[in-house]
Amino acid sequence: MIRITLVVLTFMLSQTGLAETLLVSSQDEFEDAVDDLVPGDTIMLANGTWRDFEILFTGVGTPGQPITLTAETRGEVFITGQSNLRMAGEYLVVSGLVFRDGYTPTNTVISFRRTRGDYAYHSRVTEIVIDRYNNPERHESDFWVMMYGKHNRFDHNHLVGKSTAGVTMAVRLDSEESQENHHRIDHNYFGPRPILGSNGGETLRIGTSHYSRSNSFTVVENNYFDRCNGELEVISNKSGGNTFRGNLFFESRGTLTLRHGSGTVVENNVFLGNRVDHTGGIRVINADQVVRNNYMHGLTGHRFGGALVVMNGVPNSPLNRYDPVDNAIIENNSIIDSDHV
Repeated sequence: MIRITLVVLTFMLSQTGLAETLLVSSQDEFEDAVDDLVPGDTIMLANGTWRDFEILFTGVGTPGQPITLTAETRGEVFITGQSNLRMAGEYLVVSGLVFRDGYTPTNTVISFRRTRGDYAYHSRVTEIVIDRYNNPERHESDFWVMMYGKHNRFDHNHLVGKSTAGVTMAVRLDSEESQENHHRIDHNYFGPRPILGSNGGETLRIGTSHYSRSNSFTVVENNYFDRCNGELEVISNKSGGNTFRGNLFFESRGTLTLRHGSGTVVENNVFLGNRVDHTGGIRVINADQVVRNNYMHGLTGHRFGGALVVMNGVPNSPLNRYDPVDNAIIENNSIIDSDHV
């Protein structure tokens, strides 16, 4: 028994000792390194510009020893040209990269999957910048971030200047592996987005009409939505069981819209309009929604874009319409100097 224990301990220590940090200076070096990663390993991209780099980051880490892809110096690694990032596996971390001066060659800049069915789990993207990484064809639709899998986190990132069609960030529920996902989206800066002039300009969307009867259980908290003016819905909630709390919406021409899904909580958010045209608050649709302790000031939006809007809904509504509001709790909200409720 003692001998077996010693063998196991020796094996565990040897595995821990294998973890290393690898500084790579070319795409070929990156591809060689990513093939042999073990828990605790870190790949560092050398400072400088990495052009036309389609990053595929895969591996299986552990809770205590994730596998990390990072910059040699945060903010000094620039991903440019036609580049993107796909990640799949378990306990992966990506940090410190800057996407600018280009656009994705696919439909997504950062994707929490390799291919359909090959997703990321328990993984994290943090301290990433996506800065005006736009297709020159304005009406070519793409997404900057797509979350799949379960138990992933997107935090402390800076996304600014999306001017093309397509949602800035989306949580997808189009497979069982991505439903009831318990993702966290927190402490991000969603910077100014100009008016798109058509549907599809949301800053954040969770779910779609087709899967709106499914729960996502995504938490969106402590984010800053700064002049997110793409369309009427700054956030389009299209799934159930989500939580939006502690977010700041600053001079954004639109609303946090509970478009589909039931049982979502919206609490302790702040909406500051400063009397800017079409600034809105919260739009309530569907059953069992909780809207409490939110602060709305200086909002000028009307009809669907007012400070607090409760929709009538459509009885026996099809998936793409409006379910009636039922059993809602709307309490302790402050609405000040706002035009329409």
